[in-house]
Amino acid sequence: MKIGILGNGQLGQMLESSVTDLSDLEISLYDLRAHEEGKLNAFINEVDIVSYETENIPAHIVELLEPVEDKVFPSLKALKVFQNRLLEKNALRAAGIDTADFCAVNSLEDVHTAIETLGLPIVMKTTTEGYDGKGQFVLRTAEDAEPAWNTIGNRELIAEAFVPFLRETSVIASRDRDGNVNVWPMTENVHHEGILRYSLYPATGLSDEKAQIAERYIRDLANSLDYVGTITLELFETEQGLVANEVAPRVHNSGHWSIEGAEASQFRNHMLALSGKPLGNTDSKYPAVAMLNVIGEEDSSLKADSLSNAYRHSYGKEARPARKLGHITVVADSVEERDLTIDALVDVMPEGVWNKG
Repeated sequence: MKIGILGNGQLGQMLESSVTDLSDLEISLYDLRAHEEGKLNAFINEVDIVSYETENIPAHIVELLEPVEDKVFPSLKALKVFQNRLLEKNALRAAGIDTADFCAVNSLEDVHTAIETLGLPIVMKTTTEGYDGKGQFVLRTAEDAEPAWNTIGNRELIAEAFVPFLRETSVIASRDRDGNVNVWPMTENVHHEGILRYSLYPATGLSDEKAQIAERYIRDLANSLDYVGTITLELFETEQGLVANEVAPRVHNSGHWSIEGAEASQFRNHMLALSGKPLGNTDSKYPAVAMLNVIGEEDSSLKADSLSNAYRHSYGKEARPARKLGHITVVADSVEERDLTIDALVDVMPEGVWNKG
């Protein structure tokens, strides 16, 4: 079976490397940055399955997938839903998942209406594209309306009521063609300047009840769209419960720990689901794990090479500010050992971001 992945960044590369032991699968990556319609059409037609490493696929490329949508996984329907934050919020609500209150914004007048309807503060986002904090504006006063519209407006936006959360979490699952769903343990995620800095399992103090709710949420969401592949649901933990933030129809940064830390990684199960093979076990192999992002420069991550329970992944990218250049997985026999190891690697993060040690 030939599987084609649209995108050859670190996610595409990790998808490919996750199944190198399976001789009956041939994986090809397509660089969307060098898009030529003729070459892309040839690529699509010569593979049995088409998948993608990111939902941020230009509309003209999505149109090229329409004639072969029966071999696109996750489906074009799922892709289109999760490319647009308004459609995404409606899909979450249709699946019975709590979200912040929201409304569409298409003009400066709509921004003022959103403030009146949702109250302050509100978070305004572009409905398409935007990741790692890009395409967002937090409005704290009514006077912020015009600067917000001038900064990210003149296009379709979504305004969301601010969620007073205790912390950010995520739950990741893979669903196969027969509807079987395997779910990885939830992680606690810490962001800095809009970019994920580290993820921790277990999430300290997370109740079994909330973990079960998160698992039900992601199962219901995947089933509602007849989803095939790996899917990620980002959740705010609040005093009242869990509130959905965003969905990624793909493998996710907060699940990179699963390469060394789980019986089957999020990447491997995505490929197994696409190819019709049984999903692997998603249990953690260790009592505690962590994933640390390497951002902006890589020198600070080299210390991981001297630690027996740390695994450094470099994406081979040119260094520049705010760019994800790699990640480190920490595996441990206890939370204490995990946190001590992160203490030793603390230089990969800005000062004050790591606050567990």
